[in-house]
Amino acid sequence: MRSTSIFKLFIGYLILFAWNSNKPVYSSIRILNCTGSVPQKTACIVKASSFKVKVKRIDICQKNPLPNYRSKPDFIRSKCINLLNNKVNADNLLDTNQKYEIPQNLPIEDGNYRYISILFENKFIVSGTYSANNYFWTTSNKGPKDIIQSKSKISNPSEFTTKLKSWRGKENLDNKYCKNKGGTASRCDLQYNGYEMSGIGLDSDFVENSGNKIKFVFFISELSPMINLNQESKGYVEINLKKNLEVFGDGSAVKSISIAPFEFQTRFITKGK
Repeated sequence: MRSTSIFKLFIGYLILFAWNSNKPVYSSIRILNCTGSVPQKTACIVKASSFKVKVKRIDICQKNPLPNYRSKPDFIRSKCINLLNNKVNADNLLDTNQKYEIPQNLPIEDGNYRYISILFENKFIVSGTYSANNYFWTTSNKGPKDIIQSKSKISNPSEFTTKLKSWRGKENLDNKYCKNKGGTASRCDLQYNGYEMSGIGLDSDFVENSGNKIKFVFFISELSPMINLNQESKGYVEINLKKNLEVFGDGSAVKSISIAPFEFQTRFITKGK
Protein backbone atom coordinates (compact mmCIF):
# COMPACT_ATOMS: atom_id res chain seq x y z
CA MET A 1 0.00 0.00 0.00
CA ARG A 2 1.24 3.40 -0.83
CA SER A 3 2.17 5.47 2.21
CA THR A 4 0.87 9.02 2.82
CA SER A 5 3.08 11.99 1.97
CA ILE A 6 2.62 15.22 1.76
CA PHE A 7 -5.62 45.48 -16.09
CA LYS A 8 -5.20 47.16 -19.14
CA LEU A 9 -2.42 48.60 -16.93
CA PHE A 10 -3.40 46.77 -13.79
CA ILE A 11 -4.67 43.31 -13.00
CA GLY A 12 -5.54 42.66 -16.63
CA TYR A 13 -1.85 42.16 -17.35
CA LEU A 14 -1.40 39.24 -14.95
CA ILE A 15 0.00 36.36 -16.98
CA LEU A 16 1.44 32.96 -16.11
CA PHE A 17 4.65 31.76 -17.69
CA ALA A 18 6.16 28.33 -17.18
CA TRP A 19 9.87 27.56 -17.22
CA ASN A 20 10.16 24.69 -19.68
CA SER A 21 6.47 24.18 -19.02
CA ASN A 22 4.41 26.53 -21.20
CA LYS A 23 3.67 26.20 -24.87
CA PRO A 24 5.32 29.12 -26.74
CA VAL A 25 3.44 31.15 -29.30
CA TYR A 26 4.68 33.79 -31.66
CA SER A 27 3.57 37.31 -30.91
CA SER A 28 4.87 40.81 -31.59
CA ILE A 29 3.59 41.96 -28.17
CA ARG A 30 6.53 42.33 -25.82
CA ILE A 31 7.23 44.32 -22.70
CA LEU A 32 10.94 44.51 -21.89
CA ASN A 33 12.87 45.07 -18.68
CA CYS A 34 13.44 48.69 -17.71
CA THR A 35 16.89 50.06 -18.62
CA GLY A 36 17.21 53.03 -16.25
CA SER A 37 15.44 55.62 -18.36
CA VAL A 38 11.83 56.77 -18.31
CA PRO A 39 9.78 54.76 -20.82
CA GLN A 40 8.05 56.87 -23.46
CA LYS A 41 4.37 56.06 -23.94
CA THR A 42 5.06 52.42 -23.23
CA ALA A 43 5.76 50.19 -20.25
CA CYS A 44 8.80 48.33 -18.97
CA ILE A 45 9.23 45.75 -16.22
CA VAL A 46 10.90 46.11 -12.79
CA LYS A 47 11.00 43.84 -9.77
CA ALA A 48 8.36 44.61 -7.15
CA SER A 49 9.40 45.77 -3.69
CA SER A 50 6.55 43.68 -2.27
CA PHE A 51 3.98 41.41 -3.90
CA LYS A 52 1.41 39.52 -1.83
CA VAL A 53 -1.26 37.14 -3.06
CA LYS A 54 -3.13 34.22 -1.50
CA VAL A 55 -3.57 30.89 -3.25
CA LYS A 56 -6.54 28.55 -2.77
CA ARG A 57 -5.65 25.57 -4.93
CA ILE A 58 -3.15 24.17 -7.43
CA ASP A 59 -3.79 21.23 -9.79
CA ILE A 60 -2.21 19.44 -12.72
CA CYS A 61 -4.74 17.97 -15.16
CA GLN A 62 -4.92 15.72 -18.20
CA LYS A 63 -7.61 17.95 -19.74
CA ASN A 64 -8.39 21.65 -19.46
CA PRO A 65 -10.53 21.99 -16.28
CA LEU A 66 -12.24 25.17 -17.50
CA PRO A 67 -12.50 25.43 -21.32
CA ASN A 68 -14.62 28.24 -22.75
CA TYR A 69 -17.74 26.08 -23.02
CA ARG A 70 -17.82 25.52 -19.24
CA SER A 71 -18.68 28.03 -16.53
CA LYS A 72 -17.17 26.14 -13.57
CA PRO A 73 -13.94 24.13 -13.22
CA ASP A 74 -14.42 20.35 -13.49
CA PHE A 75 -11.44 18.73 -11.79
CA ILE A 76 -12.90 15.21 -11.78
CA ARG A 77 -13.69 14.75 -15.48
CA SER A 78 -10.50 16.61 -16.36
CA LYS A 79 -8.53 13.96 -14.43
CA CYS A 80 -6.71 16.38 -12.18
CA ILE A 81 -4.26 15.77 -9.36
CA ASN A 82 -4.69 18.26 -6.55
CA LEU A 83 -1.37 19.59 -5.23
CA LEU A 84 -2.74 22.26 -2.88
CA ASN A 85 -6.22 22.90 -1.51
CA ASN A 86 -6.79 25.26 1.39
CA LYS A 87 -9.12 28.00 2.59
CA VAL A 88 -7.08 30.87 1.16
CA ASN A 89 -4.92 31.07 4.25
CA ALA A 90 -1.64 30.52 2.46
CA ASP A 91 0.38 33.70 2.64
CA ASN A 92 2.44 34.96 -0.29
CA LEU A 93 3.61 32.10 -2.52
CA LEU A 94 5.88 34.49 -4.37
CA ASP A 95 9.02 34.66 -2.28
CA THR A 96 10.58 31.22 -2.61
CA ASN A 97 10.31 28.05 -4.66
CA GLN A 98 7.48 25.82 -3.47
CA LYS A 99 7.51 22.04 -3.87
CA TYR A 100 4.29 20.01 -4.09
CA GLU A 101 4.53 16.23 -3.94
CA ILE A 102 2.45 13.96 -6.11
CA PRO A 103 0.14 12.48 -3.43
CA GLN A 104 0.94 8.85 -2.67
CA ASN A 105 -2.29 8.10 -0.76
CA LEU A 106 -4.68 8.74 -3.66
CA PRO A 107 -5.29 6.84 -6.92
CA ILE A 108 -3.45 8.38 -9.87
CA GLU A 109 -4.93 8.30 -13.38
CA ASP A 110 -2.23 6.98 -15.71
CA GLY A 111 -1.51 9.33 -18.59
CA ASN A 112 -0.15 12.66 -19.73
CA TYR A 113 -0.86 15.73 -17.61
CA ARG A 114 -1.06 18.65 -20.02
CA TYR A 115 -2.28 21.55 -17.84
CA ILE A 116 -1.48 23.30 -14.59
CA SER A 117 -4.01 25.57 -12.91
CA ILE A 118 -3.82 27.95 -9.95
CA LEU A 119 -6.74 29.56 -8.14
CA PHE A 120 -5.85 32.93 -6.56
CA GLU A 121 -7.85 35.09 -4.22
CA ASN A 122 -8.85 38.22 -6.15
CA LYS A 123 -6.72 40.54 -4.07
CA PHE A 124 -3.20 41.56 -5.07
CA ILE A 125 -1.13 43.79 -2.78
CA VAL A 126 2.01 45.34 -4.28
CA SER A 127 4.52 48.16 -3.93
CA GLY A 128 7.49 49.37 -5.93
CA THR A 129 9.94 52.10 -6.87
CA TYR A 130 11.79 53.31 -9.95
CA SER A 131 14.59 55.82 -10.53
CA ALA A 132 15.77 57.67 -13.65
CA ASN A 133 17.31 61.03 -14.48
CA ASN A 134 18.11 61.68 -10.79
CA TYR A 135 14.43 61.34 -9.82
CA PHE A 136 12.74 58.66 -7.77
CA TRP A 137 9.16 57.44 -8.07
CA THR A 138 7.36 55.23 -5.57
CA THR A 139 3.90 53.74 -5.18
CA SER A 140 1.38 55.16 -2.71
CA ASN A 141 -1.50 53.38 -1.01
CA LYS A 142 -3.97 55.11 -3.36
CA GLY A 143 -3.24 53.03 -6.44
CA PRO A 144 -0.91 52.63 -9.43
CA LYS A 145 -1.46 56.12 -10.87
CA ASP A 146 -1.05 58.01 -7.59
CA ILE A 147 2.71 57.71 -7.45
CA ILE A 148 5.11 59.94 -5.51
CA GLN A 149 8.00 61.74 -7.22
CA SER A 150 11.06 62.88 -5.30
CA LYS A 151 14.66 64.04 -5.74
CA SER A 152 15.57 61.92 -2.70
CA LYS A 153 15.54 58.13 -2.55
CA ILE A 154 12.37 56.78 -0.93
CA SER A 155 13.22 53.63 0.97
CA ASN A 156 9.76 52.37 1.91
CA PRO A 157 7.16 52.49 -0.88
CA SER A 158 3.55 52.13 0.20
CA GLU A 159 1.52 49.08 -0.76
CA PHE A 160 -1.71 49.34 -2.73
CA THR A 161 -4.40 46.74 -3.40
CA THR A 162 -5.93 45.96 -6.77
CA LYS A 163 -8.58 43.49 -7.93
CA LEU A 164 -9.79 42.16 -11.26
CA LYS A 165 -13.25 43.38 -12.28
CA SER A 166 -13.09 43.10 -16.06
CA TRP A 167 -10.45 42.12 -18.59
CA ARG A 168 -11.90 44.84 -20.84
CA GLY A 169 -11.52 47.67 -18.32
CA LYS A 170 -14.00 50.31 -17.22
CA GLU A 171 -14.58 51.53 -20.78
CA ASN A 172 -15.25 48.02 -22.17
CA LEU A 173 -12.43 48.22 -24.71
CA ASP A 174 -10.65 45.33 -26.42
CA ASN A 175 -7.65 44.15 -24.43
CA LYS A 176 -4.83 43.71 -26.94
CA TYR A 177 -3.35 40.92 -24.85
CA CYS A 178 -6.52 38.80 -25.09
CA LYS A 179 -6.59 36.79 -28.31
CA ASN A 180 -10.24 35.83 -27.78
CA LYS A 181 -11.41 38.98 -29.66
CA GLY A 182 -10.15 41.37 -27.01
CA GLY A 183 -11.43 39.26 -24.13
CA THR A 184 -14.69 39.23 -22.24
CA ALA A 185 -15.33 40.80 -18.86
CA SER A 186 -14.65 37.47 -17.15
CA ARG A 187 -12.18 35.66 -19.44
CA CYS A 188 -8.97 36.43 -21.30
CA ASP A 189 -6.98 33.99 -23.41
CA LEU A 190 -3.76 35.85 -22.85
CA GLN A 191 -0.93 36.10 -25.34
CA TYR A 192 2.18 37.90 -24.19
CA ASN A 193 5.97 37.80 -24.59
CA GLY A 194 5.88 34.52 -26.48
CA TYR A 195 3.60 32.59 -24.12
CA GLU A 196 -0.11 32.03 -23.65
CA MET A 197 -2.56 31.04 -20.92
CA SER A 198 -6.14 31.70 -19.82
CA GLY A 199 -7.29 33.88 -16.92
CA ILE A 200 -10.89 33.58 -15.70
CA GLY A 201 -12.76 35.45 -12.97
CA LEU A 202 -14.81 33.23 -10.64
CA ASP A 203 -17.40 34.08 -7.99
CA SER A 204 -17.65 32.62 -4.47
CA ASP A 205 -19.25 29.45 -5.89
CA PHE A 206 -16.37 29.12 -8.41
CA VAL A 207 -18.66 30.00 -11.34
CA GLU A 208 -17.28 32.26 -14.07
CA ASN A 209 -18.31 35.85 -13.37
CA SER A 210 -17.19 39.49 -13.60
CA GLY A 211 -17.36 42.82 -11.79
CA ASN A 212 -17.72 42.90 -8.02
CA LYS A 213 -18.73 39.23 -8.01
CA ILE A 214 -15.18 38.08 -8.81
CA LYS A 215 -13.76 36.46 -5.66
CA PHE A 216 -11.06 34.35 -7.32
CA VAL A 217 -8.90 34.50 -10.44
CA PHE A 218 -8.29 31.13 -12.09
CA PHE A 219 -5.25 30.74 -14.33
CA ILE A 220 -4.68 27.76 -16.66
CA SER A 221 -1.44 27.14 -18.53
CA GLU A 222 -0.61 24.34 -20.95
CA LEU A 223 2.48 22.36 -19.93
CA SER A 224 5.20 21.71 -22.48
CA PRO A 225 6.64 19.19 -22.05
CA MET A 226 3.67 17.46 -20.48
CA ILE A 227 4.11 15.31 -17.35
CA ASN A 228 3.58 11.56 -17.75
CA LEU A 229 2.45 9.82 -14.54
CA ASN A 230 1.27 6.41 -13.42
CA GLN A 231 0.48 4.67 -10.13
CA GLU A 232 4.17 4.16 -9.39
CA SER A 233 5.25 7.73 -10.14
CA LYS A 234 7.04 9.55 -7.35
CA GLY A 235 8.17 13.15 -7.45
CA TYR A 236 7.09 16.69 -6.97
CA VAL A 237 6.13 19.78 -8.91
CA GLU A 238 8.37 22.75 -8.17
CA ILE A 239 6.70 26.14 -8.57
CA ASN A 240 8.26 29.57 -8.43
CA LEU A 241 6.19 32.71 -8.83
CA LYS A 242 8.25 35.75 -9.76
CA LYS A 243 7.00 39.22 -8.96
CA ASN A 244 7.21 42.17 -11.34
CA LEU A 245 5.66 45.58 -11.84
CA GLU A 246 5.16 47.66 -14.97
CA VAL A 247 6.48 51.20 -15.13
CA PHE A 248 4.67 53.47 -17.60
CA GLY A 249 5.95 56.92 -18.56
CA ASP A 250 5.83 59.77 -21.06
CA GLY A 251 9.58 59.96 -21.65
CA SER A 252 10.23 62.56 -18.97
CA ALA A 253 8.21 61.36 -15.96
CA VAL A 254 6.76 58.10 -14.67
CA LYS A 255 2.96 58.09 -14.82
CA SER A 256 2.11 54.75 -13.19
CA ILE A 257 3.63 51.75 -11.46
CA SER A 258 1.25 48.81 -11.69
CA ILE A 259 1.05 45.03 -11.55
CA ALA A 260 2.98 43.50 -14.42
CA PRO A 261 2.97 40.07 -16.01
CA PHE A 262 4.57 37.79 -13.45
CA GLU A 263 6.41 34.61 -14.32
CA PHE A 264 4.94 31.37 -13.09
CA GLN A 265 7.74 28.86 -13.40
CA THR A 266 7.15 25.16 -12.90
CA ARG A 267 8.92 21.85 -13.45
CA PHE A 268 8.42 18.21 -12.45
CA ILE A 269 11.24 16.48 -10.58
CA THR A 270 11.22 12.67 -10.33
CA LYS A 271 12.21 11.07 -7.06
CA GLY A 272 14.73 8.26 -7.22
CA LYS A 273 13.73 4.78 -6.04
